[in-house]
Amino acid sequence: MRIDPTVSVAAIAAATALIGYLLNNAATRRAERARRYAEALEMVERYRQLPYTFLRLHNETPETRAELAELLGETQKSLSFYRRWLTLESTEIGAAYDNLVDKVRERNSEFRRDALSRPTPAADVDIEAGYLYTFDDRAERLACINLMRKHLGLLRNLL
Repeated sequence: MRIDPTVSVAAIAAATALIGYLLNNAATRRAERARRYAEALEMVERYRQLPYTFLRLHNETPETRAELAELLGETQKSLSFYRRWLTLESTEIGAAYDNLVDKVRERNSEFRRDALSRPTPAADVDIEAGYLYTFDDRAERLACINLMRKHLGLLRNLL
């Protein structure tokens, strides 16, 4: 049985279009996933920086207390969103992200209380607080990032 050359060309064109579509779609999904992973990590960093924000902004007025409470609440709400989303994305990544957030949370509350107990910055130079609130979360951060990288592999995004 002879195959018509027109059918062969059409089949090759269709296969090429399908492969191109799948690859393009996978690249788009990968880019979106990478963006969301970066946002999740950015939210951990915002949470990590809250003691410095509290130190710079507090002035014992009701308005400032409300602003700081709202900032803390929004940050915690965003962290909760990323915890759930990453767990839905991958239980492995979700667990690693939880470990990272929990590691930051271990000291964050203590650091925020300390920041609020310090005097309000009186001059511009006082805004530069230095590294008062440090702890080591490198292992948790690296574990989370490595799993995110693994999950961004091309073959995972084709499906």
